[in-house]
Amino acid sequence: DLIAAYKQRPQIGGIYAVTNKETGKSLVLASPDMGGIRKRYEFSALMGGCFHPKLQQDVNRFGCGAFSFAVLEELEKKATQTDRAFMDDLEVLLGLWLERYDPDTLY
Repeated sequence: DLIAAYKQRPQIGGIYAVTNKETGKSLVLASPDMGGIRKRYEFSALMGGCFHPKLQQDVNRFGCGAFSFAVLEELEKKATQTDRAFMDDLEVLLGLWLERYDPDTLY
């Protein structure tokens, strides 16, 4: 029953930002699993590690505590949607979000 319930849960993807509070720079990415990516970020911060290779230099310089995680927008996968179509939608959404940022403030 638990496995069936897990498989039937809605898949929530979206756009998120990891922001360096010291420099104001952000890493803005898309994920098909917002819950999983948030847990990955929290685990890496708890362990003192680096969440993403693009952040490594600033993690070494400022530490994990200098970063924050924010969900910018969520998108639920439709029951009839393929994984590829869902990722395509997320990529379009990511492009729209990246247009809102000054390229100099992005990793």
